[in-house]
Amino acid sequence: LGAIAQDKTRVVNARKVYNECKLGKQIQLKLKTLYENKKKDIDAKKAALDALQKQTQDPKISQQKMNELKSQYNQKYYIFQAYVKSAQDNMHNKAQEMQGGFQKKFMAVVNQYARSQGLALVLEQGACLYNADALDITPEIVAAMNQAYPGA
Repeated sequence: LGAIAQDKTRVVNARKVYNECKLGKQIQLKLKTLYENKKKDIDAKKAALDALQKQTQDPKISQQKMNELKSQYNQKYYIFQAYVKSAQDNMHNKAQEMQGGFQKKFMAVVNQYARSQGLALVLEQGACLYNADALDITPEIVAAMNQAYPGA
C-alpha cells in the first residue's frame, strides 16, 4: 500500500509557484505598482496636511486666522484618515481578488497535471511533515503555469 501511495502522491510548494511563475510575478508587480501609486498619493496628501499644520503654528498670524487654519486642518485630517482607510481597504480587496484568481488557475493547472500523470494525491508541501525531494513537482507546476498563461 505504501509503494502504491508513493507512486501516486506528489507535493507542490504553492508559494514557490506563485513567486516563480509568470502569472504570479505579474500579479505581484501589479500589486506593487498599485501600492506605490497609492503611497505616493497618500504621501502628497500628508505633506499638504503637514504644511497646513505648520501654518497653524506661525506666531505672526492673528488668533482668528489661526483658528480658521486649525479648523481647516481638523477637517482635512479626518478626510485624510478616511482616505487612507479607504486606500488600505481597496488594496486589501484588490490583493485578495487577484490572489484568489491566481489560486483558481493554480488549482486547475494542478488538477490537469495530476490527471495527466495519473496521480491520486497532490499535497501542499507545507502540509507535510516530511517529503522526499523526488515527490516535489513544484518545477513542473511552474512550467505548466507558464505554459497555460504565457501572456502573463
